[in-house]
Amino acid sequence: MVKVLVIQHEDGVGIDRFGDWLREAGAQLHILRPDRGDEVPQSLTGYDALVVLGGTAGPEDDERWSWLPAVRSLQRQAAQRSEPAFNICLGAQLAAVAHEVEVFRRAKPQIGVMELHRRPEAAEDPVFSVLPERPRAVMWHQEQIAQVPEGAVHLVDGTDAPVQAFRVGDSSWSVQFHPEVNAETLRGWARDTAHLVERAGLRPDRVLEEFDAQAAEIEETFKPLAAAFVDYARRS
Repeated sequence: MVKVLVIQHEDGVGIDRFGDWLREAGAQLHILRPDRGDEVPQSLTGYDALVVLGGTAGPEDDERWSWLPAVRSLQRQAAQRSEPAFNICLGAQLAAVAHEVEVFRRAKPQIGVMELHRRPEAAEDPVFSVLPERPRAVMWHQEQIAQVPEGAVHLVDGTDAPVQAFRVGDSSWSVQFHPEVNAETLRGWARDTAHLVERAGLRPDRVLEEFDAQAAEIEETFKPLAAAFVDYARRS
């Protein structure tokens, strides 16, 4: 059994379908809730891998979420020690900041299902090589990662926020998009952040309809990626 530490920052931004796929691949998940008083560990001792989820704060909003420095430290340590990690949206932004990359606020939020591009470098990656050349994924973010960290491998681009996935070292992956989200969670986002949807020039009901129409394709795309991550962690 592959033991995975999952850091969830708040209600409504859980591991959803990605967690189901990880479990199906043989992972045992331990959900850590620092927003509810759980302490972020100083190391991954006792775990085989790390997953850091998204959230509504910015990656340097340490006054609002006091545990973020500890998360960035854990991400940095995981990369240095070649401990498998998978960082999603805010998690990716935290990893970028942890590796001294700027993350800035976009003028227009990036929201909805969008087509991405698997870069040639991904063909040799032990996890991202399973992606199709033109994967479609859910976006829901205001912040943008300025560039990949120094020495990192750029794996996915394809929008006007080109840093959509990268790998630091051998085993620390980060994605700006949301492979994990299910329909229920997305409906909550559309309701609770309707102002962002409007700023993106979209209507919440249309975004939800588009996701419903493509949910099966998104699962077909990212379920193998979750399995590849568990397989990598098992072999590490």
